[in-house]
Amino acid sequence: MLAVRDAEGNGLTVPGLDAGAVSVSVARCWAGTGRDVLLVDADAHGTGLPARIGAAARLALRPAQRGLPSLIAERASLEAEAVAGHCWLLPAAGGGSVHLLGAPAHPDGARRAANWLADRSQGLTGLADRWAVVVSMPGPAAPPYEPLLRAASQRLALAVVPGTAPPGGLRAVLSAFWLRFAPDPDMRLRALDLPEANPGTPAAETSASLIGGIKRARPAALLGARSRRRDRVLLTAVADVGERLLGAGS
Repeated sequence: MLAVRDAEGNGLTVPGLDAGAVSVSVARCWAGTGRDVLLVDADAHGTGLPARIGAAARLALRPAQRGLPSLIAERASLEAEAVAGHCWLLPAAGGGSVHLLGAPAHPDGARRAANWLADRSQGLTGLADRWAVVVSMPGPAAPPYEPLLRAASQRLALAVVPGTAPPGGLRAVLSAFWLRFAPDPDMRLRALDLPEANPGTPAAETSASLIGGIKRARPAALLGARSRRRDRVLLTAVADVGERLLGAGS
């Protein structure tokens, strides 16, 4: 089971870029290798991941009809067949599939659902017999996240940090006229026990935590929106980390 969380950091954020978006991208990457993936939205804050996926990929995902709310209301056990009946099937390339077990969008409902999952963290690990399980824990640290992190065999932390590269595009031109712009932020992913990449390859940069500049990428691309040229660096880098995590866990 892979747990993806937002790292505690310097307070720097990029709208839409969080553990939820990264989890979706990793899950789709794994499905592209032929794996069936269960994406568990353990959001304790109400970031509305199903609605964000729906907006990006043009899907109608309504948490009141399916997801953790309906699973909890049915008082169903955390068994594969019961869980599958409450998931959305997301579009995925390759021979695999992505089943999304979405959280409520309201903060109170999200917190209760996350606590429900935390009480059944060991049951989540048992679902790995059927699926590759990805658990998304966006936002600041919350009490329900700790049991889920302990139960995970792999953990991935996302941080947005100040960038170092000079700004490009129009701002680079304006800089020639003594106008100053702060560098765009970078996204970093840190994983435990992630195999080192071969030196000299693009993946070697990721092994040092740097995923890549996000100044030109759209977070919606991680959620399933049609990718554009400017999204490719971010998507490729996240896919690389996903493949290496999958290899480490196999």
